Amino acid sequence: MFNRIINAIAGNYNENEIKKILPSVRQINTLCDEFDALSDEQVKQKTDELKEKIANGSSLDDIMIEAFAVVKQACKRLVGTTYTVKWWEQVWNMVPYDVQIIGGINLHKGKISEMKTGEGKTLVATMPAYLNALSRNGVHIVTVNDYLASRDSDQMKVVFEYLWLSVWCVVKETPLHIRREEYSKDITYVENSELGFDYLRDNLTKSMRERHVLRRPLNYAIVDEIDSILIDESRTPLIISEPDAEPTEKYAYYAQIITMLTPSKKKKKVSKWFLHDMLNDTKKNSSDEEDYGDYYVDEKTKSVALSSEGIAKLERILNVENLYKDIGYEEIHHIENALKANACYQDGKEYLISNGEVLIIDENTGRAQPGRRFSQWLHQAIEAKEKVTIQKESKTLATITYQNFFKLYKKLSGMTGTATTEGEEFDSIYNLHVLAIPTNKEVIRVDKNDKVYFNQHAKWKFVTEHIAFAHEMGQPLLIGTSSIQTSEFMSSLLSKQNIVHSVLNAKFHEQEAQIISRAGKYGSVVVATNMAGRGTDIKLEQWLNERLAKNYALRLLHKASWNDNNTKGIVTALLYSQKEFDLTIDALQNISFGQRSLSEETIIASYKSEQYIWEYSLKITLNTKKKNPWVIFAQITIKHKDSSIENSISKEFHYGLGIIWTEKHESRRIDNQLRWRAWRQWDPGSSVFYVALDDSIMRKMWWEKIQWVASLLLPKSELEWLELTQSQFTSSIIRAQKQMEGRHFGIRKHLFDYDSVIDKQRQSVYKKRDTILTTLEHQMNKNEKIVTTDIDTTVLDSIVEFIEPTVIKFLENQRVLWISQEEIGEVINREFWLQLTLDHMTDSFYHTTANHISQHIISKLNNAKEILWEDMVTQICSNIYLNTIDKNRVEHIDDMQYLREKVGLMWYAQLDPLVIYKKESFEKYQALLDTIHTTTVIGISNIDFEQVAQRISAAQEEYQSSFSITDQNDATEENIIEKLKSASKDIPQNNPNNNKKWNTTTNSSDEFEVIDISENNQITNSAIRQITKFRPNDKINVRYTDGKMVRDVKYKTVKEDIQSGKCQIV
Repeated sequence: MFNRIINAIAGNYNENEIKKILPSVRQINTLCDEFDALSDEQVKQKTDELKEKIANGSSLDDIMIEAFAVVKQACKRLVGTTYTVKWWEQVWNMVPYDVQIIGGINLHKGKISEMKTGEGKTLVATMPAYLNALSRNGVHIVTVNDYLASRDSDQMKVVFEYLWLSVWCVVKETPLHIRREEYSKDITYVENSELGFDYLRDNLTKSMRERHVLRRPLNYAIVDEIDSILIDESRTPLIISEPDAEPTEKYAYYAQIITMLTPSKKKKKVSKWFLHDMLNDTKKNSSDEEDYGDYYVDEKTKSVALSSEGIAKLERILNVENLYKDIGYEEIHHIENALKANACYQDGKEYLISNGEVLIIDENTGRAQPGRRFSQWLHQAIEAKEKVTIQKESKTLATITYQNFFKLYKKLSGMTGTATTEGEEFDSIYNLHVLAIPTNKEVIRVDKNDKVYFNQHAKWKFVTEHIAFAHEMGQPLLIGTSSIQTSEFMSSLLSKQNIVHSVLNAKFHEQEAQIISRAGKYGSVVVATNMAGRGTDIKLEQWLNERLAKNYALRLLHKASWNDNNTKGIVTALLYSQKEFDLTIDALQNISFGQRSLSEETIIASYKSEQYIWEYSLKITLNTKKKNPWVIFAQITIKHKDSSIENSISKEFHYGLGIIWTEKHESRRIDNQLRWRAWRQWDPGSSVFYVALDDSIMRKMWWEKIQWVASLLLPKSELEWLELTQSQFTSSIIRAQKQMEGRHFGIRKHLFDYDSVIDKQRQSVYKKRDTILTTLEHQMNKNEKIVTTDIDTTVLDSIVEFIEPTVIKFLENQRVLWISQEEIGEVINREFWLQLTLDHMTDSFYHTTANHISQHIISKLNNAKEILWEDMVTQICSNIYLNTIDKNRVEHIDDMQYLREKVGLMWYAQLDPLVIYKKESFEKYQALLDTIHTTTVIGISNIDFEQVAQRISAAQEEYQSSFSITDQNDATEENIIEKLKSASKDIPQNNPNNNKKWNTTTNSSDEFEVIDISENNQITNSAIRQITKFRPNDKINVRYTDGKMVRDVKYKTVKEDIQSGKCQIV
């Protein structure tokens, strides 16, 4: 009842909003009709006229009607124009219709337009993009991948260039020196991650002239597939990094070590009386101890945890007394990463190997993501597992989440087909309201209920049967899979049946455009990952449905004449729409029933009663009260006169594109996106999901219990031949998806809350950098004005302001160390390049000394202005200030990451980690500012401006290059490599089933360590026994010479037998 009320309220809101927009739509259509009398030149001149109106004070809302009418008029005049999209020649035939104009107006208002697949969202974006580009501040149209950015740019530039606006796109292959020009265009199509990375790069540059996207403010963005970018991908922050100095050799050792560990077949369980059991040393019973393994795997969270047995085994392997004490938590994290890479991450699913490189596969789009890497050393663990070049761990230089990045835009809007389900999240985080735009024509695509099967064996059997029938009829099929592995498995099944098909996954992304262009042709079969999901429109071949109708009609007649058991039969065709029914009837009229044909009168009469044609009879049943697309509209039954009821069969006839997806996604929105690949809403089509109770999503949600319930109904042998139609099974899938959606929302909310804390710090630091860079730019060319922030004072004035407070803070820190005044004097003379004597050691020592130092530095700056000139002194100080900010903010990013990991433990103290994080992050930011100011002041005080002046006059050198702050106190990390080498030199270098070994070489050109494999080494278990030291009470397994096995026996008990050769450790 509550849901019905909510839906009614939401429906009324949606209808009311659309009613408010309709008067504007009518005005646009009327004005567009008036523009018919204008010449082409007059229509184009409207762009300059509208720009002039804005310059004279008109707002964008004031000119919206006219601007939208101009775009529609341009589209009308372009009809029949030939243009090229992705090397394919096309003819323009698009003119915005009313629902598209509604969607465009909603986008201009800064909202989300939910429009179904095939409603022409690409064209919808042209109207608000044109209007907002007239302000000369630029518009970004953001897409989910490079293919869509370049395709949409090629397609829509016909309209924009007709109206005298510049447009282009930025993709991964666009060189950096070209991007500056592309972002300066009126409208730029850009892939979401490239836009975010360019923003981060701009905030790392040393000059305003090196910037790309930030050469002007972030004005207006239209985000295509906005739920994919701001919801699905929001869990992945954008990070720019550089290789760190940490050695990579140890990852290879960890990959070797974990081959000695075995996973537990059980899930990790923690007793509710955990503390009681631990304090009282409660022993596990024998059933609990059995088959515990060395580590636990949680497939749901993709995590692993060492068991007590695994910890003990690692201590023996590494020859240490206490694993956590002797090698440290960070190294244990590396071991767990190696286990996680081995157990939770698979080639072809989470990543793929391409040209010796590990590429991440996006779980939502199925596309490879070059340049992205798993964080926290996981990527190195996977590289070690796959025996490819192990790249150095990266050090984060800049990072931001999609959530906080897109909130920087002055106005933001978006389009998608599935936003309503996440409307609350859009509203609360981005202040974006969702408006569902009605379709231009009625939806006749059939989205069938999920087909559920007992296990994957049964599922694949029924999937192949479905494909075989549809392919025999000639229906184009898009077969969806969840991973590269599954797509290759599906391809092998089709090859066995001699079905010609194409495979579209991250390995064949270069062929995407070609494969998609053929996917709507007669008899086409495409096996695809989620790459064929968002933004992919598959156009149906001309006369496709007529050819399908002929095949269906012939099959009806053939099966009635000659059934599978060589008898006459009764065949019923099930059809879901009026269009499909008309196609089938037309085809039946064009074939011969024996010696007669089907007449119009016979068809009309068959609605009421069975009609006879030669040796056959025809009966048609129509469902005139049909309201939903998934309800059957018509049944056509053809019966041979010699048939019997036992030989009756019924078959669903589907037209258009058939969508067959072989696994459910963790998000229902993704499932809907995949269903809607059946192109235009007024085209027939069908979609169905095949699900097994042991599929990936079900394995994360109590699948054993569901299978157990199913096994109570029938034996397993019979269940594998049946579809599980009971509502309990389909509802369990929905519950599993809802739980995973809730979990993902929690992750997104968690990420947003924590990133929002440091976002204010990030913007504060960026503002300081912008102030410095703007000052430097004005110094270089005072005739050019590049303004990004409001500058209240010059950089030099701001430095002078914080000199004395910084010096006081520095002296207070020295006093905390409880050192003598003489020692403090030595520190001051060394750091600030002074010659203080004991004369300064008065009762008011710290205040007097701070004032003396401050006045000395300020006087030094004033003298420098006379020796050089003020602009040069400003540049020198600005460069020192800028370099200090850049160096310390990188370290601050790492500190904040460590803090975030640490505060998670506060839950155990019943404290809110987010509150602690906010408090400590504020303290760390204040410490960052103090460090920046102190280092800047010390750096300036150590400059010999007279020497600078001499160098400039003597050599005319570039003075700026001499002023950078170098790190004189780089801490050296403890080298654990030697310990790992010593511990692992005699451990089997690979899986026991593989006799290859690791060799590590160093490529000096890029400082990356390269892993090679040799074939000539195999280390036996005896080597382990020779190097492993056991404590007397360590439990081991031994095998005696007579074959007897003794497990979990204390070493001291069998020590003599081992030494005498009676048994061996296994």
